Amino acid sequence: MKLDFYKYSSTGNDFILLDNREGNQPVSDKNYWQKLCSRRTSIGADGVIFVESSEAQDFHMRYLNADGGEVSMCGNGTRAIAHFFRYLTKTQKSELSFSTMNGVYRAQFDGELVWIEMTEAYDQQIVDNSQLYSEHKGSYYMNTGVPHCIYLVDDVELVDVYGAGKEIRYHELFENGVNTNFISKISDGQYKVRTYERGVEDETLSCGTGITASAHFLWNEGHEKNQVLVFQSRGGELTVKKEKDIVFFGGVTKMIYKGSLC
Repeated sequence: MKLDFYKYSSTGNDFILLDNREGNQPVSDKNYWQKLCSRRTSIGADGVIFVESSEAQDFHMRYLNADGGEVSMCGNGTRAIAHFFRYLTKTQKSELSFSTMNGVYRAQFDGELVWIEMTEAYDQQIVDNSQLYSEHKGSYYMNTGVPHCIYLVDDVELVDVYGAGKEIRYHELFENGVNTNFISKISDGQYKVRTYERGVEDETLSCGTGITASAHFLWNEGHEKNQVLVFQSRGGELTVKKEKDIVFFGGVTKMIYKGSLC
């Protein structure tokens, strides 16, 4: 089967983007997509994203992790798919709406930046995570479309993100697994962040739902009063802002190349 695909990067999170508006992609073939996401032996990516048709919204987003399993959404993936849909359709709209497995999102375009209105934020709770990771100054759990644990630490560069993240991800407390984010303060409104992602099963260069969950933690627990927070990930800069209790996150997303796989 010949596969025409597009490769995207959203601040280091890389994805395979596919047009599935005709419904002809084998989305349920988990092994196939897992092989395509394998680095050094195929295209390589953190996940696969399909643009699909929607009667109520501009489009529907279907997302598969690098292990081929479907999950509800991906924060950095939402920015990539919004950019991709605009490219496919040549629309000049400055705003798009799209559905995911769990909810509806809105994308806004501002030059090279793509902003996403983050509509999901639930199961927010302080948890005693000392049994999971003791070297922290604050910890939190919440779901921003994807479940996350957040740890405020002295210096994320000193954290064994792979080792600690993997242990937390598979802990019995989390039936479906969890992503783990470690954040440390640079200055008021500025933070470093590193993330271990389930499905990828490794540290990734950035995570949109993770920095959104981190921002909620900082605001809700009184660590920050700034309504605009900037996060420095290993893949680049991401911003989370609150406007009248509506939370947006944004950053640069780019098409790297397009190709065909035989």
